Formats: sequence, structure tokens, C-alpha cells
Amino acid sequence: MNGFEKRTEQKKQIVLQAAFDIMNSDEGSNALTIDKITQLTKISKATIFKYFQSKDNLIKVVFKNFMTQMANDAKAVVKQNKSFAETFAALTQLKIDHLNCVTKQFYLDLMACYTQTEDQELAAFMANYAKESNQVLLNLFQKGRVEGAVDPKYTDEFLFIYIESLIAGVSDTSIYSRALPYIEEWSEVLLKGLAPQ
Repeated sequence: MNGFEKRTEQKKQIVLQAAFDIMNSDEGSNALTIDKITQLTKISKATIFKYFQSKDNLIKVVFKNFMTQMANDAKAVVKQNKSFAETFAALTQLKIDHLNCVTKQFYLDLMACYTQTEDQELAAFMANYAKESNQVLLNLFQKGRVEGAVDPKYTDEFLFIYIESLIAGVSDTSIYSRALPYIEEWSEVLLKGLAPQ
């Protein structure tokens, strides 16, 4: 990467961080304007539009970066190859930590963006994210079976449908807002319910 490319990448990261900071407020993505970013970063509107084409695209890139970071962090936890219970607890704590780093409105905006289907590129990104996340969880549940922590009577198909149902439910803003304070309890109930009798 030459000097120009490095400066370009640095400016993009500065814009993305400023956009995240603005969006991570009680107003959420509605608070984001290119004028605010220009004011915070001293990077011109023309440059911002050159990098991101539109405000809506910038919002999508911020959400994609957040989701990618969550996925990478989860992969790092799984890669530690700890027991099923330890890994599940670490993934739950990771989710709590990520949620504690963003406002409720940021997460609600993310879920609204996640469930839309008009933007084919974003829909494909989110579908791939969900597929990879589900695979990580299924691999984890298979490990749990081997360790005796997950009852073998629960098939992969059942667990996949169960996980999808939970994700779909939490994607609903009315459910998410009520469930958020109970993430730890939710995970505990899930673990106890999957354990052999």
C-alpha cells in the first residue's frame, strides 16, 4: 500500500468512526448527517461522498463493520477450543459486551437494517452473516453433545430452527427491547434446557 492509499484508508476509518459515534446515540442513525461528519473530521463532503457515495451507504458500512467485528470476535472465542459450557458462556459475555458498547437505538437501527430486503447487497451480507453465525452455534452444540452437555435427542435441524426462531424474535424491536436486560438468564435457560435429564 503506497502513501496515498494509506492516507485514503486512514480517512475512511476516521469517517467511519465519526459516523459510528454519531449513530451510537439516543437518536441513532437519524442523527447522522454528512455535515456533522465534516464538522467532526474536517474531511470534506466531496471526499466523504467519494468514499461512501451516500449517507445511506455510509450507515450500511458502519453496520457491516460492527457485524464483522462481532463475527471476528466470536470466531476468536471459538478458536480457543474451550469446553462447550465455557465457550457458550464466553460467547454470551461477548454479546453482552458488544451490546453494552452501543445504545439501544443503535441496536434497534441495526436490527431494522438487518431485516430489510430491498438492498440486495446488504441482504446478501446479512444472510451470509446469519449463516456463518448459525454454523458456529451448530458446531458448538455438536461439541456439547460429545461432551454430554447437550442432550442427543435434539437434532441439528431442531437446534437450527430453534436458533433461527430466537434470532427472528429478537429482531422484532418490541421483543428485543424487553429481552435485552435478560440476555444472561436467556442463555442460562437455553443451556439448562438442552442438557440431558
